[in-house]
Amino acid sequence: MQHDTENPKIYSGPLVAATLALLLAFFTLMVSHHISRLTKELDKIIHSYGHWIPGSTGSGPDGSIGSYTGKETLAIAVWLVSWLIFHCLWRRQDLSLKVWTRLFVVGLLAITLGFFHPISDPIVLFIADLLGIY
Repeated sequence: MQHDTENPKIYSGPLVAATLALLLAFFTLMVSHHISRLTKELDKIIHSYGHWIPGSTGSGPDGSIGSYTGKETLAIAVWLVSWLIFHCLWRRQDLSLKVWTRLFVVGLLAITLGFFHPISDPIVLFIADLLGIY
């Protein structure tokens, strides 16, 4: 038993939880960015989540970063909540890091490509058309 306390087992679940939460936050940032570009009303709604951040409004020498504050706020909320949930679920689980690393890299590349407007705009406009937005 003394051996177990000297070398506690390290589970991979918390690592997967932390990196998955990061991916979901990055995804939220991308989706909220595209949503805010569709109409002025949607931009105002996204912006309203970030009014608490200094610099979210104003026209002084520092200017205003506008609705980006709302996108940041949503991404931080998704990151924090999802990390907490996944960490509690997987804190004592060993998940395959080999599989997760591949999924993480593919997810990261897909989300990064989603920020490139020539690639994402046709998809965003198609979905907006389906939903009757735009």
